[in-house]
Order: sequence, then C-alpha cells, then structure tokens
Amino acid sequence: MLLRHICEVCGKEEVLTPEQGFEQGWDYPPRMGQFKIVSPRTCGNCGIDRTLWWAISVEGKQSPNLNEKQLRTLERIMKEPESILVIDRSGRY
Repeated sequence: MLLRHICEVCGKEEVLTPEQGFEQGWDYPPRMGQFKIVSPRTCGNCGIDRTLWWAISVEGKQSPNLNEKQLRTLERIMKEPESILVIDRSGRY
C-alpha cells in the first residue's frame, strides 16, 4: 500500500509504504498512531510542537480557534486512509 506522507509542519510530501515511512522517521499511521485519530503527522526532520495535535492537546484549542491549515489537516486525518491512498494508473492501491 502506498500512502501520501504529508508533513503538517514543513509541508514536505512523499509517496511511501508505511514501512518506508517508519524507517525514514515519519510519524504516520499505521506504524505510528492510527488512522482517523489526531496525532502528529510529521517527517523525520520536524518536531511536534507546530502540529494540530499540539494545538489541541497542549494549547487546548477548540475547532473554532483552529487556522485554515489546521482545519485542512483535521479534515484529511478524519478521512484517512482514503485521503492519503495513492492509486496507480491501473486503479490499484
């Protein structure tokens, strides 16, 4: 299975298997966390203190106080894994 790995801090995007993502330090389900559960979605170079998870869990922000980028991240997480699945030209995942 190929997934779009999107760092919510720096914006880096890579298409990787879950195992490749884990080996490269990505905090991404299913190896790190769970689909549809808010947790950091970061590459191996970024910390978690600028993530949606941090804003909600540490800063105590509620949905009305999230910025546009955070709301897009929340929407993507809630629609996982479908929102990050990579489909090849033959229609396979």
